[in-house]
Amino acid sequence: MTAAGHPLVSVAGLSHTYGAGAERVVALRRVDLRLAQGERVAVMGRSGSGKTTLLNVLAGLGTPSGGRIVIDGHDLARLDRRGRDAYRRDVVGYVWQQPEDGLLPGLTVLENVLVPSIGVRRSGPDEVAHAHLLLDAMRLGGRAGDRPAHLSAIETQRLAIAVALANRPRLLLADELTARLDWTVAREMLGDLAALLGQLGAGAILVTHDRRVARYVDRVLLIRDGVAVPAPETGVMAGAVGT
Repeated sequence: MTAAGHPLVSVAGLSHTYGAGAERVVALRRVDLRLAQGERVAVMGRSGSGKTTLLNVLAGLGTPSGGRIVIDGHDLARLDRRGRDAYRRDVVGYVWQQPEDGLLPGLTVLENVLVPSIGVRRSGPDEVAHAHLLLDAMRLGGRAGDRPAHLSAIETQRLAIAVALANRPRLLLADELTARLDWTVAREMLGDLAALLGQLGAGAILVTHDRRVARYVDRVLLIRDGVAVPAPETGVMAGAVGT
């Protein structure tokens, strides 16, 4: 775990390319990024700007072409396969752009939230209680026994968030949380997420194309052609709860 006073996320000179020769595509160009403990940042940009690539390399799902990534004291370049598995399990929680991709349709809502803790460092009554806490925070307490197929779009997104936070990660990574949602329900969900992240003490990087998400984070980064720059205006997540 990161020592007190040290950043949760420290990224320096991050670059990533796909292909070679005439097929070479530069997705990220020397991105620098720092997050304090518990800080929430929105990363905004057009489709193809490099947002999802950034999220994937931070999640340890891909190896960048260059640069250094240290998250919660873990230098991703130094992790072996077992270390990367442990990092993805314990340090980061990931919400996919298609939230159902992170769910198991044959299990109930509660069982889906319990899956990440099976056979890991914790199990038993405490994990069941934690799962119920997450479901209550995501307004799914009454749907614990239902299957994912019976949930609405907003409930599916809320469940994906609960599953991503099941193992108490230090950092939540989320790809386009509001893309498929009406803003009225999306706004309510973001407020609930803000309160839950504060309760858990977790930081977050929210990739989005929706500028309204800025009201629910501490600051915003813009990605243009693979380059990250601070946005001229920011919102404060804590102050946006309930708006």
